[in-house]
Amino acid sequence: MLTYVAASGAAQLTTVNPTAIRGPLTNPGNGVANFHDGYGMRLSKAQYPDTGIEYQRFYWNELEPQEGKYNFALVDEALAVAAQHQPAMNIGLRFMALDGPESGSKIPDWLINKGIKGNWTPDGKTFVPDLDDPIFLDYAQRLLKAFGQRYDGNPELAFLDIGMVGSWGEWHNSNFPTLKPLQERYPPELLNRYVDMHFTAFPNTPKIMLISGGDSLVYAAKKGAGWRADCWGDWRNFSPTWSHMRDDYPPRLDAAKSAWTGFSQGWQKAPVSLEICGYMADWLNVQHYTREEVQATFDWALAQHASTINLKSREVPQEYRDIVDNALAKMGYRFRVLSLSHDATRHAGQALTIKSDWSNDGVAPIYLHYKLAWRLQDAMGNTKAQGIAGDDIRQWLPGKFHTEFQLVMPNKLAAGRYYLDVALLDENGKARIQLANEGKQADGWYRLSAVTIN
Repeated sequence: MLTYVAASGAAQLTTVNPTAIRGPLTNPGNGVANFHDGYGMRLSKAQYPDTGIEYQRFYWNELEPQEGKYNFALVDEALAVAAQHQPAMNIGLRFMALDGPESGSKIPDWLINKGIKGNWTPDGKTFVPDLDDPIFLDYAQRLLKAFGQRYDGNPELAFLDIGMVGSWGEWHNSNFPTLKPLQERYPPELLNRYVDMHFTAFPNTPKIMLISGGDSLVYAAKKGAGWRADCWGDWRNFSPTWSHMRDDYPPRLDAAKSAWTGFSQGWQKAPVSLEICGYMADWLNVQHYTREEVQATFDWALAQHASTINLKSREVPQEYRDIVDNALAKMGYRFRVLSLSHDATRHAGQALTIKSDWSNDGVAPIYLHYKLAWRLQDAMGNTKAQGIAGDDIRQWLPGKFHTEFQLVMPNKLAAGRYYLDVALLDENGKARIQLANEGKQADGWYRLSAVTIN
């Protein structure tokens, strides 16, 4: 909607209320994940929502098959997938040193041969390293440092999942019945060293920490990490009388909040990420979850300010699809231009004062840096003026925001009518973020208004 308002004692202003759009928006580092097996890429949009994040996990023996020879191609390929994906997508990354008893060793043979301490499974198939072994600690730090030097702060890296500890980097060894439980075997001070490794190697990348990481959860949160939870949506996957949703998550979160009052605000600086138990098809066909139970699952995710959910790249049953889509329309960040006011006419060489009101209709902020930009284009699509506002949109928590910017007109700008566009740009100057407004152009900018140059 476009209206003209005559300002008292001043030049005429143009005020615009851009039309909002409904439904899910796919944006980088937001919404549904494509799991590391890539299966989701083969599903249609009717079967699985568009993905805003590619979640990748790599074992140490893949990453460093020879001492000091790092297989960066694994991460490079994941980044390339994200860069080519339309709509735009980021990646999440986790490093791992252990799988299961039957899987075989997941640390490189050359490291085992250095004589590090640990235990072989009874069948001699899998080596489980001692996390307090000084050689293991040293080489784990070297591994993370090498990958951090190459990828820390990468604009396609949404978050680093703090791993390396326990099976699949998930801070437990419960699938190894012959081993003492990990949280009982090692003191928090030792386990916290692995948290520190991730922060040292990737100081500029958002980080997340598993909710079941014991005392290390709060330790990581105090350093600036968000959190993640596995088996999200479990109401009776394992038992009719016990579930993660009722009996596991609430006491863990309450304990973290009691240990540190700032834990409740952690989502304002770093992401919350959730991974489902099983597959949604199992929710329907095996657990027989009601729509009310599934709705409660997604309502809980939004209440925790979740940014990403890992549905493991398997088809979403149509019986639940509307619940998923409605939640995705609120999950993470969702930016919308509410109103725009600017001078209706200007002369070449003058500055155009742009005042705009925005809303983050989501439940979380954006965690990577994108630049708020304005431009003026002629009828042929040529950009005649462009500028970057100083707003840090990472501070745009759910709610409303006002911003002002002066866009300077070129001195030799020809008289005529020009379009005023807005975008959120990445480090390469590319419009990457979809807004909840109409007016999107082919290059990702949004056409909101027009200005007359006299």
